Amino acid sequence: MSNGYGFGGEEIKQESSWRYPLGIFVATLVLCAIFLYYYVGPSVDEFSGNVPSPAISEEPVRVTVGGTAFAPAANHTVYPRARRGGERDELSLYALWPTMNGYTPAQRREFVENAPDARRIDITIARRGSPFTEEQRFETLYLPQTVDQRGVRTPYQLTKFTFREQRANVPTSGYADTELFVGADETGGLLALFCFEERDYIASPECWREYEHNDEIEVSYRFKRPYLPEWRAIDSAVRAFIADIEETAPVAAQAPQRAP
Repeated sequence: MSNGYGFGGEEIKQESSWRYPLGIFVATLVLCAIFLYYYVGPSVDEFSGNVPSPAISEEPVRVTVGGTAFAPAANHTVYPRARRGGERDELSLYALWPTMNGYTPAQRREFVENAPDARRIDITIARRGSPFTEEQRFETLYLPQTVDQRGVRTPYQLTKFTFREQRANVPTSGYADTELFVGADETGGLLALFCFEERDYIASPECWREYEHNDEIEVSYRFKRPYLPEWRAIDSAVRAFIADIEETAPVAAQAPQRAP
């Protein structure tokens, strides 16, 4: 910017020629940055670690749920927030059947895609939301909603129960499009396994179970229906997996006694 004097001695200020183009360039740059962030930048959920994202690290992560500590490998965790460790209301994990190993890039299809035959088992450890045990839920909630309370035996040592059809103007039981399979787990306790029925509009039917791990937390797991005949081995593998990642409190060391 330079100064001069015109008629009458008034000062004339001359603006630099590059100021306005520079302002336009900066404004354009800011708008482009905002546009790119809006469409390709991380969302609030991604910043919070609430979007599923596989990890390849096998380093253990210490997470506490309902007073019980677990130390799963990072590649077993579904959400990045769990890899920060600490206290959580629930912990979402996955493992590959039948090896129960965590995520690897070579097995990305099994872990990321929702194919009907995917071998991924989804496991959730959470605070108990109900005071009822699995057997109490079966007797009180599930069985009264079934068509035949005697059930039907299946070839894989489970008794199958079907639920009443949902009708118009009749409150739903919440079990529409599902079947219930009941058996005994490896501890001898009742096992209640739900499965989505195999229908055209259910693209990838799953089976799931929820059981009490202790007085404070419960465990639920899901797997694809084609593996229902392997239910007993899957249930045992999930229980073994939970036991393996659970941290037990170290026994306090006793002070050595002095000889009299």
